[in-house]
Amino acid sequence: MRDVIDPPRPAWRWLTALLPVALFALALVALERLGGELHLRDILAAFHATEPWRIVAAVGFTAASYLVLTGYERAALSHVGVRLPWHRYAVTSFVAYAIGNSLGASAVSGAALRYRLYAPLGLGAVEIGTIVAFCTITFLLGVATLTGVSLVVHAGEAASILHASRTLSIVIGVALLGAVALYFAACSKGDAALRWRGWHAPLPAPRIAATQVALASADLLLASACAYVLLPATAQVSFGAFAALYMVALGVSLVTAVPGGVGVFESLLVILLPGVPASQVLGALLAYRLVYYVAPFVVALALLTGREVAAHRARVDVALAWSRRALDLVMPQAMAVLVFGAGFLLLLSGATPGATARLEVLGRFLPLPVLELSHLAGSAVGVLLLILARGLLLRLDGAWQVTMWLLGIGIVASLLKGLDYEEALALAVVAFGLWQARAQFYRRAALLGERLSLPWIAHAAVAVGASIWVGLLAYRHVPYAHELWWQFAFDAHAPRMLRASLLAVLLLGSFALLRLLAPTRTPSRTPSAAELERVLPIVQASGDGAAHLALLGDKALLFSRSGRGFLMYGVSGHSWIAMGDPVGPDADREELVWRFRELADQAGASCVFYQVGPVQLGTYVDAGLALSKIGEEARVCLADFTLEGSTHAELRQAHRRAQRDGLVFRIVPREDVPSIYPALQCVSTEWLNARGAREKGFSLGRFSFDYLCRFPVAVVEQDRRIVAFANVWTSDTREELSIDLMRHGVPAPRGVMDYLFVELMLWGKDQGYRWFNLGMAPLAGLEQHRLAPLWHKVGRFVYRHGEDFYNFAGLRRYKEKFQPEWRPRYLAAPGRLALPRVLIEVSRLIADGAADNRARHRAARPRVRHRTEASRTHA
Repeated sequence: MRDVIDPPRPAWRWLTALLPVALFALALVALERLGGELHLRDILAAFHATEPWRIVAAVGFTAASYLVLTGYERAALSHVGVRLPWHRYAVTSFVAYAIGNSLGASAVSGAALRYRLYAPLGLGAVEIGTIVAFCTITFLLGVATLTGVSLVVHAGEAASILHASRTLSIVIGVALLGAVALYFAACSKGDAALRWRGWHAPLPAPRIAATQVALASADLLLASACAYVLLPATAQVSFGAFAALYMVALGVSLVTAVPGGVGVFESLLVILLPGVPASQVLGALLAYRLVYYVAPFVVALALLTGREVAAHRARVDVALAWSRRALDLVMPQAMAVLVFGAGFLLLLSGATPGATARLEVLGRFLPLPVLELSHLAGSAVGVLLLILARGLLLRLDGAWQVTMWLLGIGIVASLLKGLDYEEALALAVVAFGLWQARAQFYRRAALLGERLSLPWIAHAAVAVGASIWVGLLAYRHVPYAHELWWQFAFDAHAPRMLRASLLAVLLLGSFALLRLLAPTRTPSRTPSAAELERVLPIVQASGDGAAHLALLGDKALLFSRSGRGFLMYGVSGHSWIAMGDPVGPDADREELVWRFRELADQAGASCVFYQVGPVQLGTYVDAGLALSKIGEEARVCLADFTLEGSTHAELRQAHRRAQRDGLVFRIVPREDVPSIYPALQCVSTEWLNARGAREKGFSLGRFSFDYLCRFPVAVVEQDRRIVAFANVWTSDTREELSIDLMRHGVPAPRGVMDYLFVELMLWGKDQGYRWFNLGMAPLAGLEQHRLAPLWHKVGRFVYRHGEDFYNFAGLRRYKEKFQPEWRPRYLAAPGRLALPRVLIEVSRLIADGAADNRARHRAARPRVRHRTEASRTHA
């Protein structure tokens, strides 16, 4: 195995992580320069002073805006060529936008909701993705159009409010309108398409593009009118200028990725409307939030809940029984948010002055050094909680233990630095919830061993920066002097804030620097041509057909010291995953298990063996790995295989019918495979296009010239035309015969795959092979006993009720008609609780194993799900 240097992190990832922080910092600086103080009572007074007619008008504008949003949906459906009744797509539009606007990341949350509501109506993932992209572009077109027109038409007023020159306002407006014009120009080209990460969708016709601009402009004008009508009568700003400012605030709040833009949107409008008292602006925007966001959100949740209950009334009782388990699934995320909030609370407390009366009480019996140290300890604990929240999200047991200790220290510090019993009570509630969720934090991993999360560091930096800004605002009346750093007294609040802020910045900066300088995990690499030639004789000498997967070239190879054995593996997420058992002599296999375990440990990753057999289980247990059964492998004893007798009557009839239909079977030697490769490629392309599928890898073969030409190929012909094929895994030991890549044309003759398998088994029997391997049936053979492990119960549940996602039971039944012997297959991983994560990472390896072939096999997903013999044969 060769050393591989980890590629540098792309610059755009750093920019996307730091952009929200930069925007947040700019908003804080601007707010700090406004001066004045805001009081909650003033904001509530302005809210209650809103006239009833303004509320009624705002409700009307909101209803009209959401009605226009249904036009987005209708135009998008027309673009993808789907016709639905108005009430169908209107409800979908309202639910998607009402919930997406409130939760933030509307494109993501709206996409999930649309998929949930549109999929039962027959729409596929490609169509729904196109609808989401269409609606997102429509919204952006509206923002650009309205902002551009406002900045050009109301250049003088907009420039005055934005503190910019009239010329700059016009230039920005013209640039935005130019971007819209470019979109129209692109739509005028018949073959123009939107492309992103392998996904593409054709751009709409100019007529539909004009509809997009009109609908988005109307929607945004109605939304801004809803906010405008709620402003007090003293606001001296025209609707046109306010609409432009509304667009600016809306766009910035979307970039910050804050759910619903809460806080950022309001702060920007306060800044952009200096002529209106801040309390009145915030009071009006509070009413706007309730009318335009909260009320539709509640109605949408009610509609969605009612629809789900009506559609699944029989399952409501089952859902209630599983509710507690569902809460367990989100408990780590919820506790991470609460701990992050507790850390931010401690930072805010350290940045603001304590109650004078409480400090006087403390001064009677508490020494000043204790108060000063408690103040610093509270801020330090706050920063550490921000960092540890990430570990809780990852379910690290060490993070849980340290967090519990820090919450206890934070409670004591809150009481000693100012008798903040409210703060101590809040921390105690978080600690109690964390204690109750103890079982959810099971991962035995080091927090510093996890990869640096730039967004998490950015969020922590925003929290620290916000606390410092609050402190500067609270002590703005105190002139800065270097002597403040060295002033110690019970009433010296500002010096304590400065020292606590400095400590918070140093702690967070040190942690970020430590993670940046930490060694990175070494990814796997694909083998060279020389390594593939080196592994070929070992594969041929092996009795395990799965050893041929090493010839795919998508997995790294680890050779034994003797050179007679090897292990193939890939890296995904936090795991190094070996495909199958090591290949080679017994001594070499045991050595490879331990060497692979050591290499993964050195990289700070989990060591996983996927689809291992029962022969070497003791070695995995000795290596500290836990075993979980993931299915059973079907093997047919070829010595006993025959078409005679009642047990194989179905296969005999299918075989005879295929012969009557003119099907002919033959084995093409590997040296002749290049001559039939074009015909095989046509069959493969038809098979992929019929399913909207693409090539995979890791544990599954893929169609490629280099891979296919390494093996003999079994073909079925009809009228001298190849209608089905499979590459054949052979071995010198004649222990096991198997196939990997199997495909048939569309339409395929009836029973063509049954005929292919029967002929292959008969051929293998004549060649002296002992076994024919039909592959694994996932989740088959798991125990049904009430005392069986939890994974078996979950697997059995998925096996019985997961037919919508994978034909588990059908695959087992199909292989069963060949009368095979079933052999268990296991996954060896550091702990059974890590099994879901490991399976997800294995799925990523399989899905991404043939990235270079993705573009070649893209196709639209069909609405009718095809389940043929070929798709049920191999897992």
